[in-house]
Amino acid sequence: MLKKLIFSAVVIISIAAVTTAKSVKADTIFVSTDETSISSIAAVSDSLELLSTTMNQTVSAVSKAKENQSIPASAKGQSDADKLVNTAKKYIGVPYVWGGTTPAGFDCSGFTSYVYRNALGKEIGRTTWNQISNGKKVPLNQAKIGDLIIFYGGSHVGLYLGNGQIIHAPEPGQSVKISSISEMSADYALQF
Repeated sequence: MLKKLIFSAVVIISIAAVTTAKSVKADTIFVSTDETSISSIAAVSDSLELLSTTMNQTVSAVSKAKENQSIPASAKGQSDADKLVNTAKKYIGVPYVWGGTTPAGFDCSGFTSYVYRNALGKEIGRTTWNQISNGKKVPLNQAKIGDLIIFYGGSHVGLYLGNGQIIHAPEPGQSVKISSISEMSADYALQF
């Protein structure tokens, strides 16, 4: 739309410049002693150059504005860990649904994959086993905020919040919530 608007402006200004300029034969432009004709052509040329510069500046400004709009204001300046935690916390209370991968209902790995995708645009795998094979295993004492914590030999996963807490979709009949790691049998952390 912006390109069409700018193009239309160029055409209108060009037509106006051509109609106001004194007509001159092409082969007499450089030999004409009529300074009015030469100055009219120079003025049109200057106007077109100024218009071109203004168009380039406008397109650049619009491009920058679009880039800034694509990043939510709340996410600007946040670390990846903050983005993950803030995104995950939006879904506290969403019910557990086996195989669920949307805010209509999550299972544990559907929740963690959804959070990574929406917070960072990162695909980590749909199932806990995919996530285990895609991540880097680290001991629990090296877990960082935003890492995944694997429980019960790989049958459960949650997002580490720090201070011994995770956010996860626990089991049928429950909803996404924050829990203590010590409430379950944690194996290791995964980093992406």
